[in-house]
Amino acid sequence: QRSETRTNYRNGYRGRKEPINTGIGPVSIRIPKLRKGSFYPSILEHYQRVDRALISIISDAYFNGVSTRKMNNLFIELGIENIDRSFVSRCAAQIDEEVQIWRNRRLDQRYAYIWLDAIYTKIRTEHGVVSTAVLIAIGLKEDGHRDVLGLNLGNRESYHNWKDFLQHLKSRGLEHSELWISDEHDGLIKSIEECFPGQLRQRCIVHWMRNAKSKVSKTDNDWLIPLMKDLVGSRTKGSFELAWQKLINIAQAKGKDKLLDWLDCTYHEISVYLDFPPSHWSKIKSTNPIERLNEELRRREKCIRIFPNDNSCVRLFGAILQGYSEDWTSGKLYLSEPIKKITEIRLRPLPGLEFLI
Repeated sequence: QRSETRTNYRNGYRGRKEPINTGIGPVSIRIPKLRKGSFYPSILEHYQRVDRALISIISDAYFNGVSTRKMNNLFIELGIENIDRSFVSRCAAQIDEEVQIWRNRRLDQRYAYIWLDAIYTKIRTEHGVVSTAVLIAIGLKEDGHRDVLGLNLGNRESYHNWKDFLQHLKSRGLEHSELWISDEHDGLIKSIEECFPGQLRQRCIVHWMRNAKSKVSKTDNDWLIPLMKDLVGSRTKGSFELAWQKLINIAQAKGKDKLLDWLDCTYHEISVYLDFPPSHWSKIKSTNPIERLNEELRRREKCIRIFPNDNSCVRLFGAILQGYSEDWTSGKLYLSEPIKKITEIRLRPLPGLEFLI
């Protein structure tokens, strides 16, 4: 409409030299021209041949473990060409800033439980392909929801790498956990003691069972494994003590001194969870909750096998863990029993010792 308030007019069209690739195939576009100045649609970016919706699809497929080769074959069937692995990586790189913000977000000061573990992956460096440890921590909030606290890369699962990771969590606000659950890694144990002194730690009882089998010959597994299963499956503190005593008695009768010395040294490490609510025992006596998450990470990385650099590894694992973090904190409770009961149970005096309180 021509009016006194109008300041510009359309003046025909100009054709875009290259079609834009969309989810329904290549689409030719004509861009309007103006009498004065220039116009460019906000839904497009200069020199971009793929629309934003398709970029989002490519990124989601990448994070869900679809290989670039499979994506390229699919796009060729749709009539979309020139989608190579470097282009897929560029599309996925748009999530880098979000992952970085998530990794540096503020944490709660207190958590009920924190599980720690590491998985290994391969990353290409200037010195060749190296095995790299990905350190991961998940925590249970006091409201009963889980959360992924963070991840960190290290050349190996060493004391210095674990300490750097825990110090980073501490700098983001973490101060206390009622219980730390991990395997028996010397560097990890030392770093927890230094960064969070005086806090309880539970040794993963599943890893403990595997270590116990290494203390005897294979022929002894026939009697050892059933005894350990009875111990791990105990539903009360009393049944745990009975199963432990039975294990000690049979080991003594068979003359397994090496096993007996080792059991005596590890009892206090695997029995910490008994002082917490019985309804929580299945979750806190091992690192199984974080092992399940590790399996999902391995499923997603299977199509990559070797990451081209550290940033690519952090991008994929970070995006996956960020997704789980958001789902967990906004989803159903992981443990329905109020976490505040933990402190009440741990501070409850033993029978006959009430006069000491």
